[in-house]
Amino acid sequence: MFGSSSAKGGISSLLRRRRVPKAKKRTIVVGLKSDNSSREMLLRLLTSVVMPGDYVLAVHVQQPNDIFDPNTFHRHEDICKSKQVDFQIKVCVGESYISELSNQVRINFATMLAVGCSSPCDQIVGKLLKELPPTCLLLVMDKGGKVLLQKSGTSQEGAPIKVLHSSESSLSASSSSTESRNKYQIQKSLSMPCSSTSTSSQPTENATFPRTRKYLQHKNTAAKNLFQRLAYLEMICCTRRFTIDELRCATDNFSPNLLTGEGGHSRVYRANLDNGQVAAVKVLKNTQYSEDDLFGEVEILSNLKHENIIQLVGYCYSKDMEAIVYNLLKDSLKQRLKQLNWNTRMQVAIGVARGLEYLHSQTPPIIHRDVKSSNILLSGDCHPQLSDFGAAVVHQQTQQDSAFVKPVHVVGTFGYLAPEYIMYGKVDEKIDVYSYGVVLLELITGKEAIQTDLESHHESLVLWARSLLSCGLCDLLVDPDLSENYNKDEMKTVILAARLCLLHSSSRRPTMKTILNLLVCRFCVYLRSQSTG
Repeated sequence: MFGSSSAKGGISSLLRRRRVPKAKKRTIVVGLKSDNSSREMLLRLLTSVVMPGDYVLAVHVQQPNDIFDPNTFHRHEDICKSKQVDFQIKVCVGESYISELSNQVRINFATMLAVGCSSPCDQIVGKLLKELPPTCLLLVMDKGGKVLLQKSGTSQEGAPIKVLHSSESSLSASSSSTESRNKYQIQKSLSMPCSSTSTSSQPTENATFPRTRKYLQHKNTAAKNLFQRLAYLEMICCTRRFTIDELRCATDNFSPNLLTGEGGHSRVYRANLDNGQVAAVKVLKNTQYSEDDLFGEVEILSNLKHENIIQLVGYCYSKDMEAIVYNLLKDSLKQRLKQLNWNTRMQVAIGVARGLEYLHSQTPPIIHRDVKSSNILLSGDCHPQLSDFGAAVVHQQTQQDSAFVKPVHVVGTFGYLAPEYIMYGKVDEKIDVYSYGVVLLELITGKEAIQTDLESHHESLVLWARSLLSCGLCDLLVDPDLSENYNKDEMKTVILAARLCLLHSSSRRPTMKTILNLLVCRFCVYLRSQSTG
């Protein structure tokens, strides 16, 4: 099956053949199994084949008694961040490995499917070629990264019509935050070859014209929604709309000296506003989702007023820039964790719990989706505020929740993500509870969620802590830098809270209100004992 001409040139020839302009982004689907060989293959693919701007969707098809932990892919995430590659892991429940992978290729309009293969006579490869469309290149690699085969699919079946129909039918019912994603799907559907051979320029009753008409209607709807969003923000008068020139002046033309942080989708600058206020300006990188991210975050924060939630100052929206302006706090919990004594760590834990309980008590609830120590900002007196609401969503509880809902766009940070969110895309308040449990572990241990030193080999804090808790070695969790300057009963309470938050079953995890009451009661008891002692 694997002729010598197919693999000739290896990865270097693949890059020459598949090199595309920067403006065009490839979607690459990768088949993942539970073994280490599959992870090594993915690592080599990310290093040698994937290019900046690509979107990589790693798909694992769940099998009975399968053990697959998506939280162990932090090494791959680091590479993707450095190469500015959008990386997702998706766990699917399907009867056939081949059919599920080919289905993911079609619904994501992937231009490449990469799989690992132990021998050149693997029958799966031949079946995959028959299932893949000619627009998709099948790349077969061994665990050492050697390219065994690169060949286009042979199926003549185009992208499934149901993808287009589902996108069209969802336009009227979907929220404005997902409209650009649906529009992108429709555009890709229209770019597929038309089954009709008619050359007439007149509108005909074929498949192309009604789809085009639907797309044009959607473009008008999107423009109308954009106008309504801008009008809404102007009407509520609680945010200021900055011009580019105002932000350039405030940041010394976005000087590198004022750059305080950079993520995969944004850069944050320190700014001195014209009214004398010191602020943080988050400049969004131009992507197909940046407009939705901007308005989604601004609309959510415009309606939130809480001492433990970051304060929105304003925003900038133009064809050249999209940015959000916040009040500026000194540092993040991640930066200052090791410097904090136990009482201060408890105050931070309670403050963050209050902020999350406030979000979850809204009607409908707001899910942050990216609770982590670097998104918890601290004032000079260590008053915490939860920041970065770019991934936050309003949870419509009227929608039927299911543990087997496939994820549309899983966001967040490895090490903090709840298992049901990664594996099935299930979103509710309990995924924030899980992430908060990881933050509690950080406060207890003084360690980061993912250990990156040479000795730990990228060890997960949750897995390390669970191994100690299962053996009853709770004392070994405590940060040695605290030098036993903490209340032991209080520490036991926080460890208990962390264990409850990190329960694998989301239904067994408590609400943030329960966790907050648990922490506040214990802390108040401690403070009363101190005042009477």
